[in-house]
Amino acid sequence: MGHSESTAEMYRVFNTAAGIYDQSGVEFFGPIGRKLVEYSGIGPGESVLDIGCGRGAALFPAADVVGAHGEVIGIDIAEEMVAHAEAGAKDRGLRQVTVRLMNGQAPAFPAARFDAVIGSFSVFIWTHGAPELRPYVPLLRPGGRFAASAPSFFPTATGKWGFLPEAVHDLLLPHLTKPKEGDAYDCPFANIHNNWLVTEEVVGATLTEAGFADVEVREEALPIVVESGAQWVEWTRSHGMRRLWDRLGEQESRELAEEVSGRLDALRGTDGRITLPTPIVYMRARAPRA
Repeated sequence: MGHSESTAEMYRVFNTAAGIYDQSGVEFFGPIGRKLVEYSGIGPGESVLDIGCGRGAALFPAADVVGAHGEVIGIDIAEEMVAHAEAGAKDRGLRQVTVRLMNGQAPAFPAARFDAVIGSFSVFIWTHGAPELRPYVPLLRPGGRFAASAPSFFPTATGKWGFLPEAVHDLLLPHLTKPKEGDAYDCPFANIHNNWLVTEEVVGATLTEAGFADVEVREEALPIVVESGAQWVEWTRSHGMRRLWDRLGEQESRELAEEVSGRLDALRGTDGRITLPTPIVYMRARAPRA
């Protein structure tokens, strides 16, 4: 691949978070996974690869669509994620699902193995441009579909990153954009205004350069609804953003969490809840047909 990331910290973050990943009571990864599967155009009987499948937010909806005569293979770098996804598939009786421990940066499958390759809130973590997306093209059969979701880095009216609530943007962004240290991975937050997810045009051009055709991109706002600012903070600790908190000292982490929680609590609506519209990018494309 063009830019293979160190996987040590990536593994630690997601393996540690696996037990509480998508379990905070905040609806987020589930709706995104279902939307991505719908947007991808996956059909009954097809063979699908889910890269960075986590606990199954897109894996299980894909399995429902392909049915008993299709197959969905999920891969993840963290064995704890794999264990939870396997258990989830068994509980749901999804015999068409297989989950494997594998690095999504270098999926080891034969050429033309799949009708569709998807990545719900995963591939953006380690991709910096076309070179890192290019290896997914040969995994697809001619005309096969690639689809992914990611946080939107598109410009906002205020010039701030829309994925972070504006009220706490100034508190959290500096921590997210710190240069990597040691075995850390260089996530796209470090280059928030200079990565391949900054505009619809750049996303399209990047996928085209990687070798895909018929590229389509859309941005949609997903409302994150929480009961309190503290719940939002705990939600950020339950997925990849826990990387921010893990790098802070105990006192600094506590003080930052209190300040973030307080600012978000001030946004409560008349129903007592806090609603935070969060922009998500969905993209789809096809492998060359011949």
